[in-house]
Amino acid sequence: MFCYLYMLSPTQSFLILFTGFVIIYIINYFYLKQKQTHNQKQINNRQLMSNFMGTIFIIFGLLKIVNLPKFVEIFNKYDIISQKIPGYAYIYPFIEIALGLAFLKKYKLKPVNYITIFIMVISIISVIISLVKGQNLRCGCLGSFLHIPLSYVTITENIVMIIMSSSYLYSYK
Repeated sequence: MFCYLYMLSPTQSFLILFTGFVIIYIINYFYLKQKQTHNQKQINNRQLMSNFMGTIFIIFGLLKIVNLPKFVEIFNKYDIISQKIPGYAYIYPFIEIALGLAFLKKYKLKPVNYITIFIMVISIISVIISLVKGQNLRCGCLGSFLHIPLSYVTITENIVMIIMSSSYLYSYK
């Protein structure tokens, strides 16, 4: 509850998100390891990456839905699409959940990765614009649970997703 009362520092935000990402990665790794057949010597990195990204999107999307009106209020302050298209902030968490399900189900992963890159690039642009303007805003990445500031942490999170999607697309070649 104390986290809800004040804005976390970028370092605290980074530690929370990094820890969450590591835990989700480990859970997905051991899940795939348990499903591994005797013939497989290594876990398929593409499958691990897909499961990891799917889990992240679903968790982040669900956290946004818990208090959707508050998320919309936070998101509308900095996202360049939601500022131009009324209602986009309301559907954004559902887009994340749909992407997450597609990643977990391995459904049309090529377009899903392109959509992910597009959404993450828009997010980075939105955050950079807000930071350049000197706005001290909350990040909507975890919904309204924590007062995480828009910062390099938000940009880093999006860059990681872009790198994973890009490497997935690159592995198609």
